[in-house]
Amino acid sequence: MSTRQDEFFAAFQALEARREKHRILMAQILAGEPYDRQALKRDLEVLCKVFLEKAKPFVH
Repeated sequence: MSTRQDEFFAAFQALEARREKHRILMAQILAGEPYDRQALKRDLEVLCKVFLEKAKPFVH
């Protein structure tokens, strides 16, 4: 793979790790456990921003 593809793959792996964290959090929410809504919102905004930034070179 090229360096560019490696960077995209690394960004995708980081995204997947954070998505797994959010899957676990969603399971906790569905189970009725308390959670911090503002922290969740901030984390999701950062997640989206980072992925969009990393994906820019691949969007024409």
